[in-house]
Amino acid sequence: MTKRVAIIGAGPSGLAQMRAFQSAAAKGAEIPEIVCFEKQSNWGGLWNYTWRTGLDKFGEPVHGSMYRYLWSNGPKEGLEFADYSFEEHFGKQIASYPPRAVLFDYIQGRVEKAGVRDWIRF
Repeated sequence: MTKRVAIIGAGPSGLAQMRAFQSAAAKGAEIPEIVCFEKQSNWGGLWNYTWRTGLDKFGEPVHGSMYRYLWSNGPKEGLEFADYSFEEHFGKQIASYPPRAVLFDYIQGRVEKAGVRDWIRF
């Protein structure tokens, strides 16, 4: 029987879990079938901003995104993926407390580099 794993949400935590499975597979481990279920139409979790509130087109509550102009309340050094630095993504050093849009861009870059989008069902 094939093992199957469901990851709920394609925010930073869900993406980190997909990367952990991907890294294990690269080291020769046998990994289960992975499916990540994301309620939104794009990855990024709370960092994926939307102005919409209330219910979506399916009658489900719209996710609670960060404020459009929010700045991180934690240093980027604590938010960084272990195998993908902010400096690698942006090609230079950035401030320790970046705005939401910068964090979302970084998360998006990590997903694209990893190539895990095929594991996500939006």
